[in-house]
Amino acid sequence: MARPQTDHEAAAEKLLAAAEELVRERGPVQITITDIANACGMSQSNVYRFFPSKEALWEAFAERWFRELNEIMEEVVASDLEPREKLYQFFARRLIVKKARFEEDPDYFNSCMILGDEHRDVVMSYVDLADHYMAMILAEAIGAGEFKGMKVDRLMTLVNLMLAPFCDPVLMVRYRGATPENLRYVIDAIFEGFGEADAVAPKEMEPLRIAS
Repeated sequence: MARPQTDHEAAAEKLLAAAEELVRERGPVQITITDIANACGMSQSNVYRFFPSKEALWEAFAERWFRELNEIMEEVVASDLEPREKLYQFFARRLIVKKARFEEDPDYFNSCMILGDEHRDVVMSYVDLADHYMAMILAEAIGAGEFKGMKVDRLMTLVNLMLAPFCDPVLMVRYRGATPENLRYVIDAIFEGFGEADAVAPKEMEPLRIAS
């Protein structure tokens, strides 16, 4: 059972909810602390009791967006699923959440993507966390005898390339084939296809010659 919010946490959540509503109404335009304060019926100075800067507020806004996704990753990584199923669930469950958010309100979803670009450093901290969790799953797979001869770093690069359409929110909504069903096929291909032949990064390609 989740612990009850303190008054401070409840007020901060109210401010973040107001910021979300403003983004839904206006799109990714410049939204001020004053706008958010007015929406909550409080003074601008009072907002700074909860968020010391506008950047801190948008960091909390990002945390709110990623909260459910992070909980999914933590739950999957801590589960006793075998590595192949664990990697599938790691991506599939987040894919379902992201698709549901897009379908619920495409304009708001796209606005959040634009805000994410504007606050890229904040977003990248969550991307790095996802990579950390995925590395744990892949290391577990290697420990179980999968991907013989491969190192985690090399495997991470290949998996990220192959699974980008199932994870990157922009690619995910662009490609209709980014479905949980197709994800299953790709995960199986990764586990069945990668091995010692892929363990060493390929040499730099020779320049192409154009026949005339």
